[in-house]
Amino acid sequence: MKHSGGETLDALGWRASGRADYEVPALELNEAEQTLLSALVDAYDEAKEDAAAELKRLLKKHCAERNILLGRESAERVLRAALANAVGFGPFDALLADDDLEEIAFTGVGQPIRVYHRTRGWLETNCAVTAKDFAVNTANKMARPLGRRLTAQNPRLNAVLPNGSRLHASIAPLTTNGAELTLRKFKEKPFTVPDLAANGTLPLDAAAFLWLALYGDTSLVIAGSTGSGKTTTLNALFSFIPLNERIIITEETPEISIPHKHCVRLVANAELGITLKELVKDTLRMRPDRVIIGEVRDEGETAALFDSLLAGQARGSYATFHAASGGEALARFEALGARPADLKALDLLLVQQRVLVYDAKTRRQRESRRVTELDLVQDGEAVPLFAYDAAKGALAKTRRYGGNALFERLEANYGMNASALQKEAEKRCSHLQKLGGAPNFAEAVNAYLFG
Repeated sequence: MKHSGGETLDALGWRASGRADYEVPALELNEAEQTLLSALVDAYDEAKEDAAAELKRLLKKHCAERNILLGRESAERVLRAALANAVGFGPFDALLADDDLEEIAFTGVGQPIRVYHRTRGWLETNCAVTAKDFAVNTANKMARPLGRRLTAQNPRLNAVLPNGSRLHASIAPLTTNGAELTLRKFKEKPFTVPDLAANGTLPLDAAAFLWLALYGDTSLVIAGSTGSGKTTTLNALFSFIPLNERIIITEETPEISIPHKHCVRLVANAELGITLKELVKDTLRMRPDRVIIGEVRDEGETAALFDSLLAGQARGSYATFHAASGGEALARFEALGARPADLKALDLLLVQQRVLVYDAKTRRQRESRRVTELDLVQDGEAVPLFAYDAAKGALAKTRRYGGNALFERLEANYGMNASALQKEAEKRCSHLQKLGGAPNFAEAVNAYLFG
């Protein structure tokens, strides 16, 4: 995405200039207009409900008091810039509005803002923050609805914004660059399973198996590296869960987004001393059909996950986890306090990674998200049912697919023998191919199950 524009030097703490891989729209203001802009933003009262009307009133008053004659076009430019800076987030507004961006990163004063594009990877923008105060004020403005802010006493901020974006920011002494800010964005329209298949993340035959497994009361942990799309995949797979089920979500940072209406979200709060483990205990009294633990990172969260798995009060428990393989995930669970016997309570491990794909025609390398393993947890070991073939760039069934305790359980749940269950998986795979353009994927899946 590129926007044409000349050069804008904003007196309020950011600059957009020149050409770049990703160009932020720039309002070109002359020196007099920038002086007006600074005065306007300084005079603006955030308590006013109609920001546009208030800024227009302030501009008119300022010009009248100083006998400034301002043309209509010049006034419109100043008002647009004032609205963006006083009410919006300056250059970040355009970046937040682009649904093709996944990450927005400001690494320090004077450094260009960088963005991660879904198809083009990391790109440098033509915009830089030139004042620490602007970065800090922007982070605080973003987190204001949550009652959070960066201060010398609290130099780190982690929050989920009302639009679902995840904000991390810090100032000295935690960063040597004055201030830094990272925004992780999520698509306004969440990915569906056919979207994951189209992107090469998850083939439909593996998705069809997961449809059978998740409906058949199995638990799943999605493991992978940072930014590999674990939460995106978990959200998409929950379309396979009947929409009338009661889902309890326990998280430290709210980011799970599922289509179910009968859903309760519980958020841990370190300031109040309420941990994820305590919230999982609360779910025992809430009669859930499914429990989502969110992201598991430490001993307490590992204990929370296995408390949920071992309690057996729900039709399945689900979480995300950082690990590079199924075997590594199980080893890390043990290192974080899970007993070998506890691992038997987990049914499936899905591993998703950021894979570099080389295109020989264009001689370019790009990053893609791929499910690289889908493992059965059996006797404390990760048994691959699907494995990634790097030469073919695809996930494929292994010889271990079928003929084990999980498949026997699914056959009993569905009242089918092994052959009939395989035919049902093939039928669902074919049906998923037809649902790619469905306006509401979750409802279409439920219609298949229940008519």
